[in-house]
Amino acid sequence: MSRQKSVTKTAYHHGDLSRNLLEEAIAMVRQDGLDALSMRKLAERVGVSQTAIYHHFSDKQALFCAMGEEGIQRFSALLQEGLAGEATLEQRFERFVSIYVRFALANPELYELLFGRTTWKGEGEASETFRGKARAAFRSYAEIIMDLQADGYFSSDINPLRLAQVMWGTLHGLCRMYNDGLAFTPEDVEEISQYARGLLQRLHARKGTPP
Repeated sequence: MSRQKSVTKTAYHHGDLSRNLLEEAIAMVRQDGLDALSMRKLAERVGVSQTAIYHHFSDKQALFCAMGEEGIQRFSALLQEGLAGEATLEQRFERFVSIYVRFALANPELYELLFGRTTWKGEGEASETFRGKARAAFRSYAEIIMDLQADGYFSSDINPLRLAQVMWGTLHGLCRMYNDGLAFTPEDVEEISQYARGLLQRLHARKGTPP
């Protein structure tokens, strides 16, 4: 047993320990929740000392922020894949809504780190870095709204940023309600989200007469 543990430590020492720690931490919170994660438990699971962890993450908050950044990357990768190929802007918007909802519901712990108080209310350099990357990601999502507006899908006289924030607030609220166990099924959340998307379009579409 001790020999195997030594081999494991050596492998991690020469490999990407930071990546392994991140993957194991995500697996742990997916299984037991954010509150169950500790640096000690993570060290035991990976087979390294706590000191080794602190070489990569200064504290638990820094680890949470790194996990949040990983969530951004995974969500962005899903969007890039899902929005690729031939599609109208409306179809791209429909896909965006579906990808958002499915990611949030399938990864509640990562979603909490993306848009929850654990990272957004935290203090320190890691939290500031995370929030900067998260805001940049949101701006890229808002560009989808801007493209739709430029194509006439939304009225030109509305603020595209505010519209993006309204849509995000709607999606976020529905996903959080489901993840917190308050209401709905996954199918309900996606159907309501798409209904909200269509409702916003009908309210703000460019027409010959006022809405």
